[in-house]
Amino acid sequence: MPEVRLAIAEASAAVAMHPQTLRKYERAGLLRPARRSGGSRHYSANDMARLALIKHLAEARRINVSGMALVLAIHDELVALLEAVEEMEAEAGMAYVREHVAATLKTIARGGQEAGA
Repeated sequence: MPEVRLAIAEASAAVAMHPQTLRKYERAGLLRPARRSGGSRHYSANDMARLALIKHLAEARRINVSGMALVLAIHDELVALLEAVEEMEAEAGMAYVREHVAATLKTIARGGQEAGA
């Protein structure tokens, strides 16, 4: 089944942001939605998850675009690390390492708050 992709109007409505805000975040390099041959943007499920994180950083954490770029770069590095750990786990059965990295990512997504805080 093909992945569902949203046009910019649908994506902006789904995250309650103005389309120009999505364009601004794209210009800043915070996300890269796919483009169709006519140039229109189409947002994947991964793009939508990233927009939700961006919205959280902007609204709940009051982080500016430069700060978001840094946070997202660290997030992307941790995701890549988790993927590498999952590969190692498949080879060596290191489930506890994956759980630790996943817990660290969740803590970061919560803005550094410990569970139950």
